[in-house]
Amino acid sequence: MLTIDRDQQLDQLLGTSIAEFDIPDDVYELAVARYKHLGNWFSGYWAKSHSDGEVYPQGSFRLGTVVRPINPRDHYDIDLVCRRDIAKESTSQQALKQDVGLGISLYVVTSPQGTPIRSEGKRCWTLDYPFESFHMDVLPALPDGDGAKNAILLTDRELREWQRSNPIDFASWFYRMMREEWVQLHEGLLKRMDVADVPEWKIKTTLQRTVQALKRHRDRFFADAQQDRPASIILTTLAAMGYRGGGTLYEVLVDVTAKMPSMVERRNGVSWVANPVQPEENFADRWRAYPHREARFFEWVEQASSDFSGYGAERGVDRVLEKVARTLGEDPAKHAGKVLGSGLSSARDAGVLGMGTGTGLLGPLVRRPVPRHTFHGDAPPTRRS
Repeated sequence: MLTIDRDQQLDQLLGTSIAEFDIPDDVYELAVARYKHLGNWFSGYWAKSHSDGEVYPQGSFRLGTVVRPINPRDHYDIDLVCRRDIAKESTSQQALKQDVGLGISLYVVTSPQGTPIRSEGKRCWTLDYPFESFHMDVLPALPDGDGAKNAILLTDRELREWQRSNPIDFASWFYRMMREEWVQLHEGLLKRMDVADVPEWKIKTTLQRTVQALKRHRDRFFADAQQDRPASIILTTLAAMGYRGGGTLYEVLVDVTAKMPSMVERRNGVSWVANPVQPEENFADRWRAYPHREARFFEWVEQASSDFSGYGAERGVDRVLEKVARTLGEDPAKHAGKVLGSGLSSARDAGVLGMGTGTGLLGPLVRRPVPRHTFHGDAPPTRRS
């Protein structure tokens, strides 16, 4: 619904723009089906060795912050954990990596739907689905007996020590940070729709939208130097730490981005973005090996803060959309313009469209009615007495 309130209309425009980054429903549902099929297959594979395990999503897919690739030819990246429930003392990083790799090879041989192709990375195995629009990065892991219940140990081809992580508890922390708004959105949808029509993954809070906007701005900023991009987990953590709850999407986006530089800690001269559920883990640990990436992070976040705050300085829909196009891309700006334009057109036809006094934004009529637009000389409607 259109609104005369400038802040609310800016919120609608930004929300509609960022929604254009969402993973399509059919791709999401297909990806879920694919990783569940892989998990079921591994259950049978592990049963032969009298051990257990689990395959589950992590990262943006679990957090609800997936962003559509800028290049339509690129695939969505679905991050999975493949946890093998055996003791650390009974294996090695290399053995675990090879065991999971062998299992994936045998899985591919069964010709599962999507005809995936296996390849190897530093920490994970990749299942590429060439005829679908995603690939799955499968990360071998073990339970961390010295950590929390959901803590895991990861393999890394470049490091001797097991790496620690806890994606399940991190996701729980992230959702706690936005729980109040998420519950309100969920309850609001349930009042208008059937429960079966409201899958939880389709609900997006201002924090999730903010993370999506940060990721898209980052991807555009580092388009020519992708290896220097700050990791999504850094953006997500800092955004959630800076989120106060409440406020419009524009307010949250500007507030969180402005805070991000000050939330990077310094511990004994080392820049540190701590895992909130595992403080000894530093999400920015690779900055030590690549110090220029740290400098580029601060350069990028300063630009993002300037760009986002600039949205509020404009007083017309077209001017805001121009800035959205420059900072987040033409497609989201066009999408928002189309959606908002449809609403404006309906209000114009109904004769209730007016110009907001002192704002320059369009909304329900208060003063200064706007005449109906005619296309290529079409006659305006006659007024009924």
